[in-house]
Amino acid sequence: MLQSMRDNLKGTAAIIVAALFGFIMVIGGINFFSGASGGAADKVAEVNGEKITNLDLQRAIQNRRNMIMNQFGDQAPADLLTDEKLREPVLQQLVTSSVMRQAAQDSGMVMSPAAVDREIVQIPGFQVDGKFDPQLYRDGLRRLGYSAAGFRQTMERDLVLQQYADSVTDSAFTTRAAADKVVAMSMEERDFDYALLPVNGLLDEVSVSDSEVQDYYDKHQDDFQRPEQVAIEYIDLKPSLFAKNIDISEEDVRAQFEQEKSSFQAKTRRHAAHILIEGDDQKKIAEVQSKLAAGEDFAQLAKTYSDDLGSRDEGGDLGFTAGDVFPEAFEKALAGLKVGEVSGPVTTDAGTHFIKLLEVEDSKAPTFEERKAEIKEQLQNAEAEREFVGALSRLADLAYNADSLSGPAEELGVPVQTTGLFSREGGAGIAANDKVVAAAFSPEVMLDGNTSDVLNLSSDEAVVLRVTQHKDSGTYPLEEVREKIVTRLKRDKASAQLAVKAQALQKQLEDGGDFAELAKEQGLTLETSDNTRRGGFGERGEIIEHAFAMASPASGGSTFGTFATDEGNQVVLKLRAVRPGDLSRQSSEQRAALLQQLATMDGRAELAAVQKYLTDEAKIEFSSSK
Repeated sequence: MLQSMRDNLKGTAAIIVAALFGFIMVIGGINFFSGASGGAADKVAEVNGEKITNLDLQRAIQNRRNMIMNQFGDQAPADLLTDEKLREPVLQQLVTSSVMRQAAQDSGMVMSPAAVDREIVQIPGFQVDGKFDPQLYRDGLRRLGYSAAGFRQTMERDLVLQQYADSVTDSAFTTRAAADKVVAMSMEERDFDYALLPVNGLLDEVSVSDSEVQDYYDKHQDDFQRPEQVAIEYIDLKPSLFAKNIDISEEDVRAQFEQEKSSFQAKTRRHAAHILIEGDDQKKIAEVQSKLAAGEDFAQLAKTYSDDLGSRDEGGDLGFTAGDVFPEAFEKALAGLKVGEVSGPVTTDAGTHFIKLLEVEDSKAPTFEERKAEIKEQLQNAEAEREFVGALSRLADLAYNADSLSGPAEELGVPVQTTGLFSREGGAGIAANDKVVAAAFSPEVMLDGNTSDVLNLSSDEAVVLRVTQHKDSGTYPLEEVREKIVTRLKRDKASAQLAVKAQALQKQLEDGGDFAELAKEQGLTLETSDNTRRGGFGERGEIIEHAFAMASPASGGSTFGTFATDEGNQVVLKLRAVRPGDLSRQSSEQRAALLQQLATMDGRAELAAVQKYLTDEAKIEFSSSK
């Protein structure tokens, strides 16, 4: 049910958010974010009286942006990440989510607490070695800004929405007759023989005149259109350019280590466990307190009474804290305990806690050898960063009005790099960056010959560029495409010559000639293809496609055809038999899988229809800024 979320969840807050977002998008909505802001922001839409706020929309847009970044990384197209580009589809998804959730509520669908818990503990991002890890769970919720109760409520809401979607898709079915039709076409088999007459053997015998080349060029101008192109030179500043030339002495490393050592403060880490009672259940609180006072086992009581699913199965174990992990009241109570002691009731926003101190651990200062390599790298990176910042501050002045970037590069001690020609669609390397392409094709850089502004590609990379070559859009000159035209014309001529030979061979076959003997006489290789199904790649795929386009032969007869492949080779084909796919010939497992696959396709179509119906029937109002 939550497979999309499970597959993508990796343990960090950003990935958790993106994974949850991706799960909701599978069923057409973004319920994870809906309702999170209450009335804290202006309304952007209203669905049957339920508000979608601007904060809901902005959260959804940001997380859709995170999903794109996770998918494409640094290659993510900049125009896909803008609010303007994302706003419309994300808002529509919020609306779809809202109508679906309302339909689920109207249907009386609910999700049991146990089912919600089962889904949470199976999320890989909360697991270590395949086992649910309470500390990862708590850390993840803190990063997301959720309490355990709030996260469970969100999960329950989304699972109900998925349950409603499943109730539509799982009810779909397909008939045996429909499956028979699909199998008859998709699993059809054909038997055929063919001989290929290769064009390459004739190319050297074919000549093409200048007038033929000119005539082809004149008649196929659309084939030789060239987009506007530029080539650039550029300076690409990164701290790494400077780091490789920075030498850090051992004296500097030791001095930094001694400074760290003098400021090192040993931290006391306390290992805590708790029993959490959510809400204000005074009866339950009193019962737990009484059993603790009677000396009953803390871990067993946690498993029985605690509302913190992240720790209860571990006997309430919360891991270590240095005084900055839990709420202030919790940390204060923990600090006042001796090892093995249990606190009285402690109240925080999460509920009422009974806290046990399991152990105390004091940290030790690392040795010089343990810190040496890391300190050296830190000092080297810090110095490189300073040089990078200094170079960056000088780059714009040095490059301004420069006729070439070689002078500024020499001044900064960095290389000048160049690209080949590329269009507005971008090119390889730095030319794949949208900011670089936009700057290169800006009028002041491309037409006026100015150096670009400094382009901050990231927090630690900046580029300045100049256009070194500019070609307007238009038609490639004949000389640039002459070789391509000559090759094309030679292939066409050779293929036309082969077509005569191929048609003659086909006529002999139609007159009853033996394909194998005729092929041998003409020095051709006869290929046999039995039990062939649709599909294939390259020239083989072309041949199969033509075989399946031919008319079925009469019983006991054959059908013949001649055609040219994209390479100009001629093919003579003899189609001997056609057998429609037969569902009954499939194994029971294959039949069941096919029926399930068809039902799934029908279910998806039905779900889309339900979503459209609910949306069409809903009263939806958008703000004027939509």
